[in-house]
Amino acid sequence: MENNISRIGGAYFNTDYKVKEEKEQQKNPQQETDAKEKQQKQLSSQEVLGFLAAQNADMVPAARVQKTVNVAKYVNEEQEARIADFMKDFEANFDEAYEIAGEEFPEISDKLKSDLALAYINASY
Repeated sequence: MENNISRIGGAYFNTDYKVKEEKEQQKNPQQETDAKEKQQKQLSSQEVLGFLAAQNADMVPAARVQKTVNVAKYVNEEQEARIADFMKDFEANFDEAYEIAGEEFPEISDKLKSDLALAYINASY
């Protein structure tokens, strides 16, 4: 039997943990491969084919559901009027900036005109 107690500087230390670690390291490679094999889930051929078929399916739902919100539940009449006035001003400013962008740069696309108008509004608000 091995003596697993070492004396260093007047203190005694149990070195038995080193022996245990070495034994575990020797056993671990086989145990790790066994554990990995058990962790891998076995799939049937139908499941694999189902996954492959699902890759070609559209990710967008076939019918879009429009959700309606009752604004009266969340804002009072004064807030609704203030928001409506703000949106009127916003739309007027956007239309004006859109027209200016079109006059200044007649060769650009409508999308770019919209982007320029929106950037101008974002910078000025």
